[in-house]
Amino acid sequence: MVPLPSHRAKHDAPPPLPVKEQLRQRLLRELGGGDGGRIRCPRCRWKPRASDRWGCRCGHSWNTFDTRGRCPQCDYQWQNTQCLRCHEFSPHEDWYAPAGEPEAR
Repeated sequence: MVPLPSHRAKHDAPPPLPVKEQLRQRLLRELGGGDGGRIRCPRCRWKPRASDRWGCRCGHSWNTFDTRGRCPQCDYQWQNTQCLRCHEFSPHEDWYAPAGEPEAR
């Protein structure tokens, strides 16, 4: 089994998003619009899909953008996220493009 990409963490993390907001963001990504369309790798601009999964140190796998980088199983807040295309690590918050920036392709 190929290990899932890991994250790196810092302890001054933002609070997790409410479940309703997590579901809203996931639905927007699946439909290809809204804020979900502005999530992209800050290095190669790859746009993750709702079906993509990252792994936590606790062994749980989930879409890290559903929870803004917080593991729903152990509550660990990841500060860096690895791109599944270019394999580079970037601060998790850098994946969220500013509102004025065009959508990722």
